[in-house]
Parts: sequence; C-alpha cells; structure tokens
Amino acid sequence: MWAERYRVPGEFEIIAPLSTDLMNFLPIGTLISHVDTYEVMIVENQEITEDSKGDPTIKITGRSLEAYFDNRIVGMNLARQSSTIAEYILLSDSTWNQTVKVINDHIGNATNVDDNIPNVVAVASVTGTGTFEQRSIKHMPLSQAILEIMAIDDLGVKTIRRNTFGVPNGSTTNTNVVIYRGVDRTASVIFSWKAGDLTAAEYLFSDKNMKNSAVVIGRYINTVYDTTGVTKYSRRSVIVDGGDIDGIYNAPPTGAQLTDVINKMQVRGKQELESQNLVTITRADLADISRYQYRKDFDVGDLISLDSNYGRISTMRITEYVEIMDENGETGHPTLSLPGV
Repeated sequence: MWAERYRVPGEFEIIAPLSTDLMNFLPIGTLISHVDTYEVMIVENQEITEDSKGDPTIKITGRSLEAYFDNRIVGMNLARQSSTIAEYILLSDSTWNQTVKVINDHIGNATNVDDNIPNVVAVASVTGTGTFEQRSIKHMPLSQAILEIMAIDDLGVKTIRRNTFGVPNGSTTNTNVVIYRGVDRTASVIFSWKAGDLTAAEYLFSDKNMKNSAVVIGRYINTVYDTTGVTKYSRRSVIVDGGDIDGIYNAPPTGAQLTDVINKMQVRGKQELESQNLVTITRADLADISRYQYRKDFDVGDLISLDSNYGRISTMRITEYVEIMDENGETGHPTLSLPGV
C-alpha cells in the first residue's frame, strides 16, 4: 500500500514472508520510492508475526520524508546560540516562502552543522496571490509548524527524489521538499457518477470543529481576535497559546513593546482561525474504466470537478491517493475534500 497526501505525510505498508529477507534489505531509516513516482518515504517500523502453521510474515511501514520533521523543534537553532529564550520570527513574506525558510533554518542552514540533513532542501513552486504577514512561531515540532503555515493559503508539501530527468521542481543533486499548490484541472477532469467514473462514494459534512473567535493567552497579556461580523450564537471561541510571544519579558510589557506583543498575538489568533474550515471527508473509488488516470490526468493536490448526486459539491481537491497491490491485482482511489480543508 502506497498513499500520497497533499499536506499531511503519506505512508506505505509492505507485507511479505519473512523469508524474502526484506528485514535486512529495508532496515529502519531506509529512504525508498517506486518506479511510478518521485515521492520519497522513510522506513520507520518493522513488525514480525509468527504463526506455527506457516512462514512468519514481516510488515514494513513508514511515512513521507517530511514526517522526519517531527524530530526538529522550532527555535532549536536559536537555543544553540544562547540560553536566553528568544522568539522565532518569520518576517513578512508569503506563506510559501515562510514555510521554506522555517524548514531550511532547521535542516539546511542550522547553526550546528550536525543538525543539517545532507542533500535535502526545501523550495517553493507557488506563484500568485497569498497571505503576507510577519509571524512569531511558538516552539513546537517543525512538522506541526509547517502544517499550520501551509493551511493558511491551502498549500501542500511533497518530496521529489534527486533525478536526471528534468522533473519540474526537482534537482540532480538534492532531494527537494517542495511547497506547492495543486493545479486547477476543474475544466479537464470531471469525475462523474453518471458517466461511471465512480463505483462508490462517501460524504461527511460537519462544522463541529469550526471556530471563528480566538482568545490568545500569553504569560502577561491576552487579546482576542474575532472574525468580522460573527456575534452572539454564531460566535465560537478557541484558546490559542501565545506564551512564547510575551514570555521573553521578565515583567509585563508596556508602550511599544506592548503594542508589538498584541500585534503578534493578533496574527497568531488569525492564523489559528484560518487553519480551520468546514470538515469534509469524501472517499471516491474510481472505476477501473475511468477516463482519468492518476499521475497522468491528475495528481495529489489538484482541483477537479465532481458531478455526483449532491449538487452543492462541485470543485474538490484531491488530498490523498492510495494505491494497493496484492494477489488480486492493483487498485487505487482518491480522497477528495473541499478546498481549504
């Protein structure tokens, strides 16, 4: 099983007889790919199951290379320079450039060269309009930080293994972690129930996790960021931690420092709300005779049209594609979500 995803890490699973020697061929930490993709994943687990009735089996699993960012903490580059607590600040720029910077600061331009990951570099392929503002990023796993920033402008991340084939956004010397925005294929790719493109579909619509008011609480200061026009029964609040913003002071800030803290907290609250949206989980199984082929007509992250039994669904984003190969052959299905989710 090989699953590629738009924003959260993809994953793979290989199950085989122990006698295949895959345990030694794919040790933990191995980087792997396959012939039909440039995506890179890392072996994280090996699990052996013994059965007295037959050959033991081994299951090898792992996730996309960017899952390794769980092992980097935002601000660790500053902590190596000084024991004094310091904010990690991203100057005003596009969210895609900010995502690239926070990644490279912790894997490629780290103060301690032992933190660098050789031949892995983050790049961006996004153009057009987006959100530009300065951000104070709290100390958290790097993987969580980039997810929060990418959610603001509905961006995705993928890895492209180094190659000599001239793959867009690829490199002949590095494995590139690419921050990207899917291609709009709504006019050319239309999954239709009536046309037989789909064999099964599941839909879930929910707003239970949607918040529209953020209470940002620091060490000394708190502030509220409200979405315009949301009042009374429609107001739904969430607590946002801002302790790292004013925690660098040993007394309540005043004057210009207070103004700076409140502005940063307002951006933090806005960022939290922009990363939330209407939850839509849609699974659509493609028919074997579908007119469209994965990686040829569409890819993970692309916007497509869905002509189903529910007229309010039209433009959808492909947030996942799962491929399964077993003794019964090969199957694949996409997961679709409303853009921005």
